[in-house]
Amino acid sequence: MTLLSRCKAGDADAWEQLFRERADQVYRWAVLLGLGPADAEDAAQEVFAVAVRRIESCHSDAALGSWLYQITRRVVANYRRTGWLKRALLGKDQLEPAFGKTDHPQTPREIAVRSVLQKLPRAQAEVMVLMEIEGFTREEVADILGIPPGTVASRLRLAKQAFRKHWEELERTAGEMSLSWGQR
Repeated sequence: MTLLSRCKAGDADAWEQLFRERADQVYRWAVLLGLGPADAEDAAQEVFAVAVRRIESCHSDAALGSWLYQITRRVVANYRRTGWLKRALLGKDQLEPAFGKTDHPQTPREIAVRSVLQKLPRAQAEVMVLMEIEGFTREEVADILGIPPGTVASRLRLAKQAFRKHWEELERTAGEMSLSWGQR
């Protein structure tokens, strides 16, 4: 019996396995789609809650990753629209992390990459993340996003050009900062 069929049958162990295998990936997607670490944890937890309710809409084990990504996109979009109210009502310090962690160490490079990705138009950043970071093929990304493969290729090309431009600006700024710091 496949993991998907076990989840559809309501097997709690299968759901736990799916969560263990995919929680970090869903969290990473939420961050790369623009949420901060605490918000991404909350959104990732919501993704799995939605997955439990909508498991019948997933058609194959091979499609499980793209199905979870589609849910993640919708949850992140909803969270970005309504998350401000939750933060305003509860206060940032009252939000509990979903995975029992309170911090997600990031290297300066990871922080810089995230910063540059956030400067790209969302459609371009999304294609770049799915192909270059997550390793999906052009056809898989087209299916996930519901766009033609040619549009995926075009967005990726534009994303790479814009990313390179912003990255070079960041490197130049960082170089100037280190030079001015060293001169003091």
